Amino acid sequence: MENIQNTLQAWGQKIVDALKAALPPGKDTSGILGQSIGFTINYAGFPIVFELQLADYYKYIDAGRAPGKFPPPDVIANWIKNKQISIIQKTGLKSIRNKSKTPTIISQQNQIKSLGFLIGRKIARDGIPATNFYSNTISADAFQELNDNLSDAFKKDVLIIMNYEL
Repeated sequence: MENIQNTLQAWGQKIVDALKAALPPGKDTSGILGQSIGFTINYAGFPIVFELQLADYYKYIDAGRAPGKFPPPDVIANWIKNKQISIIQKTGLKSIRNKSKTPTIISQQNQIKSLGFLIGRKIARDGIPATNFYSNTISADAFQELNDNLSDAFKKDVLIIMNYEL
């Protein structure tokens, strides 16, 4: 089983490296998606389970989003918080601030909600263009390469087992 394990490890690392390289830099400014890309392999008997791991929003970066529908507001609010976007609400020439010069929690939540609405409206109006970073990397060719490599690894492992038993 050593050859199969080595083949899966090598292929998994190759796919992770390719996905990270294919991820458009402007689409992962927080770095969260790039950091989330990884894989696990469970060798506890058969079947052997290979699991590719990515933050769940990869599909929107890969396939984009057609215009016409608002994205979930809580997802946009979390994105704003994760990006640590500074929000200063202005009216005319004066900034609206409380006396302590720091926004209150309720004020921050309202500002995030307002900004989230504006971002959601833009996405609903224009959509999000596809990058195909995932679908171009995880292709039929990549699976064919894995299939060929696993076939060779399986043959080697069987020969090792047969030679060991003789």
